[in-house]
Amino acid sequence: MTSNGYSGGMMKARKYDIANTNIAGLGTDLEKAVRQEAAETEKQWQSFKQGKALLKVWRIEQFKVVPVDQEDYGAFYDGDSYIILHAFHKNGNGAIMYDIHFWIGSQSSQDEYGTAAYKTVELDDFLGGVACQYREVQDHESRRFKALFRSIIVMEGGVATGFRHVTPKEYRHRLLHIKGKLNTIALEVPIKLDSLNGSDSFVFDGGLNIAVWHGKKAGLMEKNKAANLAQALDDQRGGMAIRTVYDQDDDDMGFFKLMEVEKGNIKEEDDKVRDDQVEVGQKKLVKISDESGTISMEEVASGDDISRDKLQSKDVFLLDDGYEVMVWIGLEASVNERHSALNFAAKYLKDNGKPMETPISKIFEGAENELFEAAFEVGVKSGKDGSEATRSKEAAKSVKGTYKGNKGPGTVADMDALYAQNGVDPNAWGGRTKAPSLYALEMQAKKTGAYSPTSGWVSGHTERQRHVKQARVNELEKQYASSRKARQQSGDCSFASVKPSVNFSSAVDAEKIRKALKGLGTNNKTLIQILSKRTIDQRAAIVGAYSSKFDRDLEEDIRKDTSGNFQTTLLALLMQESERYAYFLRKSMKGWGTENRLLVDVLCTKESDEIVKIHSAYAEKYERDLEKDIISDTSGDFKKLLLGILECNRATIEAEIVHDDIQADAEALHKAGEGKWGTDESRFIDILVHRSFPQIKAIVDEYEALSKKGLRKALKSELSGNFKTACIAILDYACDSTFFTCRRLFETMDGWGTSDWALIQHIVDNCESNMDLVKERFPSIHADLHESGHPKFLGDMIRGDTSGQYKKLLLHLIGEGTVA
Repeated sequence: MTSNGYSGGMMKARKYDIANTNIAGLGTDLEKAVRQEAAETEKQWQSFKQGKALLKVWRIEQFKVVPVDQEDYGAFYDGDSYIILHAFHKNGNGAIMYDIHFWIGSQSSQDEYGTAAYKTVELDDFLGGVACQYREVQDHESRRFKALFRSIIVMEGGVATGFRHVTPKEYRHRLLHIKGKLNTIALEVPIKLDSLNGSDSFVFDGGLNIAVWHGKKAGLMEKNKAANLAQALDDQRGGMAIRTVYDQDDDDMGFFKLMEVEKGNIKEEDDKVRDDQVEVGQKKLVKISDESGTISMEEVASGDDISRDKLQSKDVFLLDDGYEVMVWIGLEASVNERHSALNFAAKYLKDNGKPMETPISKIFEGAENELFEAAFEVGVKSGKDGSEATRSKEAAKSVKGTYKGNKGPGTVADMDALYAQNGVDPNAWGGRTKAPSLYALEMQAKKTGAYSPTSGWVSGHTERQRHVKQARVNELEKQYASSRKARQQSGDCSFASVKPSVNFSSAVDAEKIRKALKGLGTNNKTLIQILSKRTIDQRAAIVGAYSSKFDRDLEEDIRKDTSGNFQTTLLALLMQESERYAYFLRKSMKGWGTENRLLVDVLCTKESDEIVKIHSAYAEKYERDLEKDIISDTSGDFKKLLLGILECNRATIEAEIVHDDIQADAEALHKAGEGKWGTDESRFIDILVHRSFPQIKAIVDEYEALSKKGLRKALKSELSGNFKTACIAILDYACDSTFFTCRRLFETMDGWGTSDWALIQHIVDNCESNMDLVKERFPSIHADLHESGHPKFLGDMIRGDTSGQYKKLLLHLIGEGTVA
């Protein structure tokens, strides 16, 4: 936080003593009461299966851990304390990692949050001591906590009060100022004309009336942040709010009427702080040690001087990244240091004048997460006037250009995904202003260091740490599993833009939809608001309730009362997954011509068990044989490839990678393509149809040792037509499924016309699994693929290529909906 008062959110006065929420200080009467109540091993820790991705929420009730219904995830009472367990695949496809959050309501009693803190330690012990722990304070939750839920709703009451009924809430009106380029933040300002300026965006929160106002010179990042904030406020109110967007012009009178402020002259710029002055606090690394006999804190580094080699296993370190405080516990740290760590984190906040509500997390050596690792990445300083110490993608590209090795071990997180997040303005990059450091040049010369070929970043890890980390990466790659499939099977929707609706009632939704459809005209707003904010299981329940209550088929009523791509999207939302795939396969082959890219999207990215279900759904829905339709609508090697996929002989993603076959397959593909005159397409079909997706990824990596081109470029030059398209799709999906989705979304809207069916399929297919991740990566992929070289947000591309109710529905599905 800077002295000008800007921060990432609004602050509230504390209503309790934060120091009482730390995990340290066991051995009290409270601990004895909890232990006595527990008596035996906590039964709730036995209620889930370890080793699987999942999200579990428990509430503390009279010293007991009580599970929360899944439909209520994201809803909390301010008088209670909660424990949240998030198990996930590291980097989306690696080994299972654990985050444990204990959330403290502002009115929660000391007994409740003390029990939550103790039980958090107990749960960590049950998981083998490998979990990262987070203390979450109401209204000041960490970034990782907020990512777990589509919206967070805090209600008055709790177990102790016995009050569970939620009365209509009176919302305090407020004006939020959205400002910044590299670091976009929101700040509450007085509701008056003088608070506005023509260079920023503003959100007026009027409870169930939310208005966004963009100044004439407001930046892209500010506009996007304002839209996301308005969406979040609407979600917190159960989608009941009315949202409007105004641009600074003669038609923005509605914004001033809503604020009850008379419109007048508005200053052109903020006269207090420039956009490029908005920044987060400087990073600090503090050592906590009892070497001297008493525990003390010592700052060891700050800013870009922080490096991994300053961490020592025998001590505890506190890492302040400007947003939150992470306490790192070394493997050899003493018991005293471990128990005192969180107390010292609270002391650090107090001594440095930081808000006591700042998120604090506890991370053990060997179980670090990507936020912790990202704080050690070494960047290049740049800025328009040379005064800013900002990270620059363009400068990073220049580092890539001077890197003398072919590639690094690739052990860092994808920094391009970080660049694509809100708060990054590509127009602000100023290029390199400093020569690469001697350290960076040394690593380049030795071809060592963690290096991302796409973004050019190197890491400050020591040689030993790099070897350890690389060994860990190799281990995780052997345990490859599809992140999309794992999240869908477990119900984990941390990257979803459509998440389970809180207080869901299929009967109530069915009643509203029936009312929207009957009579003259159709209330499309109701259809969008309901169907775009319910998960596939909830939508299925609505279809059932609609049938039983009105003795009507909702799909048929949708067909009668809607049309075009809006209808197609609504029908896709009403179908189960395999039925939806069959629906788009039939559309791609029905009538004149065949939409081959849609065939590829559906069939070339599926596991064999999914293909079996699609085949069955196709026969049941259309009374046709999918294989026969493929034979009649396709030809040549493309037809052979698709028929091979329909045989369902692909190895599963859970199957162990056969390392002895990797080199043989890579050599076989090289001989069948680049290594001979002509091309042996049958060899490509055999390998790409039968090998598991993880095995194909390993083959791609092995192929690089045989060819300067790489396998993807070899396919582009050796194959042709739809067969080439299908083979490349299999490769792209196997190597990076999110990249594949981003690329296909771009291709559906690039150039003249829009491939609407494919666009709908990809959005509906990803909105409940990883749409937020797709949105983060899309701008950088757009920059790589588009002839202009400029990044563009997915939502902006949809706005430019679609229209009407269809556009509004798609934007709602990706989490950027406005008033329907």
